[in-house]
Amino acid sequence: MSTEENKELVRRYLEAFNDRDRETLASVLAEDVVEHGVSEELHGVEEITGFLDTHFEIFPDYTGATEAMIAEGDTVVVRYTVSGTHTGEYRDIEPTGHTVEWTGIGIYRIDDDGIAEIWLEEDRLGLLEGLEVVERPAHLRV
Repeated sequence: MSTEENKELVRRYLEAFNDRDRETLASVLAEDVVEHGVSEELHGVEEITGFLDTHFEIFPDYTGATEAMIAEGDTVVVRYTVSGTHTGEYRDIEPTGHTVEWTGIGIYRIDDDGIAEIWLEEDRLGLLEGLEVVERPAHLRV
């Protein structure tokens, strides 16, 4: 596939993510896809969609916006912003009702079967600050 086709495949994945379209998610992910997440590794379409379902329960309006997309060879990199309202328990944090926003970078490796591998790096400190469970140290405030 060309780099433009790879970018289009990732766009379809991200749109399906926002639309909670499990059918499209399953069609663009390789059956044996691996997601190297911030704190855990997920294997296969079912584990990834199950993890997303859990996040959609915690942040029911959870949505992402692509800020930039770069592709080279079989790899697509996306810089994104996600947001959602915290209405369910997240990592032992009771619902705050806060709408939070944080940023991240996703790296997607494409093969003939679709998205084969995903690496995610997210600003979880920013998320925790938005939930008001941690405060940025004074020397890091701008």
